[in-house]
Amino acid sequence: MVKSKLRARPKKKPPAHDKAEPIERTLTVAPASPFSIGDAVHHSMFGDGKVESIKEDKLTIAFDGNVRKVIREDFVIHKK
Repeated sequence: MVKSKLRARPKKKPPAHDKAEPIERTLTVAPASPFSIGDAVHHSMFGDGKVESIKEDKLTIAFDGNVRKVIREDFVIHKK
């Protein structure tokens, strides 16, 4: 009769949450856009247009010639 060798059992690791430091949960709120729907804006390449929608820092703008583009708000200026 052959006896099998006893193997050392691996030690169980404690759950990760036991070691982890608590994380404060904060909600980040995007700052309000300086633009509003309907604002007249100017882009250096596309020219004059009107803001159709705003999502985060991106504006959907309708330009002359039936052209619509989604552009970051820091690439356009208010038209007076």
